Amino acid sequence: MKSRSSTIIGAGVALAILGAALVFLYAHSLQGSAGAATGTDVAAFVAKTAIPSGTKADSLTTYVKGQAVPAAARPADALTSLSQIANLQTLRNISAGEVVAVSQFGTAGAATATTTASTDGLAIPAGKNAITVTAPVPQAVAGYVSAGDLVNIYMTGKGDQSARLLLSHVAVLAVVPANTPKIAAAAPPTTDINFTLALSPQDAEKVIFAQTYEALWYGLVHPGDGPATSAGQTLKSLFVP
Repeated sequence: MKSRSSTIIGAGVALAILGAALVFLYAHSLQGSAGAATGTDVAAFVAKTAIPSGTKADSLTTYVKGQAVPAAARPADALTSLSQIANLQTLRNISAGEVVAVSQFGTAGAATATTTASTDGLAIPAGKNAITVTAPVPQAVAGYVSAGDLVNIYMTGKGDQSARLLLSHVAVLAVVPANTPKIAAAAPPTTDINFTLALSPQDAEKVIFAQTYEALWYGLVHPGDGPATSAGQTLKSLFVP
């Protein structure tokens, strides 16, 4: 009994230390954003390396850092305190550079509750919709995007001759055809590529509208890069220094 009590107390102390570390990281990121920023940056926890599915909350400080990110790129359920994920674990792989959110955590085995009925076992994060879009090979990064990657989505406007960043740091759930290019590949894919993306209902509306009435391009995010912002380009601004 005494040994069990010691174990429980030890686990509680470990969680308290981790909680304090996360609070420090979060406060540090707030100070950084206050000094550097553009007025639209907010504090968040960002994965500094890839976080494997099944990672327990009590080891999170190994993988995250406090960072200022654009307000539009921070999810409504962005992680702010360890108490939000106590005794939980990651439900999917979290890519380096991705903002850490509470919906990415759950109890062991909970990932099956967010899996579709398809035989592919598509795991959909809580609060997100799985939306599939089609892109020609050039717009789809020539087939180099894989499930688990992050992409930036750009929209070209036909009426006003514009190109704008529509969404940043969008998680890719699946790609058909699957990522196949290799250095020695004879040729890139020649057929359209389908991306299945994890989007909030509001962002899904934006992508569906742009896919239907305008045109979309996808940019593969470099591992570790944070969310992007851009004012966009029009014909008038294209050659402005």
